[in-house]
Amino acid sequence: MNNNLVVTWHANIDVGGAAVVIPDGCRDLIVKTLGNEKPDWFVSPLFDRSELVQVEDKCSFVGFRLSPGVGIRECELLAHIETKQLEANEVKGIIGDFIRFESAVQEALGALASEQGTVQQVSVQLGVSVRTLQRLLLNKTQRTPGYWLQLARVRKAARSLSREHSLAEVAENYGFSDQSHMNREFQRWFRLTPVQLLNAPDVIRLLHDSGYG
Repeated sequence: MNNNLVVTWHANIDVGGAAVVIPDGCRDLIVKTLGNEKPDWFVSPLFDRSELVQVEDKCSFVGFRLSPGVGIRECELLAHIETKQLEANEVKGIIGDFIRFESAVQEALGALASEQGTVQQVSVQLGVSVRTLQRLLLNKTQRTPGYWLQLARVRKAARSLSREHSLAEVAENYGFSDQSHMNREFQRWFRLTPVQLLNAPDVIRLLHDSGYG
């Protein structure tokens, strides 16, 4: 898991079309600029599965990626940008005033990302009850411990895919009950089977960007 609070990224699109967005456990503050139109600022949601988004021709984006579990006062930040009419380079200097880093959340997410066991085993490792862990993450991230555990596992398994190792080996290495279970989880999160993902280089590149797990 990336320990930086904010990672900046840029994208310039000459020819628009459908672009895939994969679940990565992060939220991004993004500004989209299209021609001479007014810049459009928004905060991305947490994605529960891969989605296709339509992108226009001659469109540019600047994004500020928050680490998983970092809170953001979204409405206040967007209102501040609008009121001050800030440029992207100016926003980078003030975004820290609107985000919240909580050590308990980061510790919990770190344990869930590194553990291949169960939520109960992670709660024991953290020295809290399962219910306390659930309350913490639901309150601070709007997602359950199970969501974070499964997301980390499927992302790590996806990054490890290769033509040199069997799918059964990958399934065993990352705690899936069997290859069929792994296939179902890949389809749930990525809308692709492991074999399809191996033949989707654009998605594989996205899996190696900063994100959870």
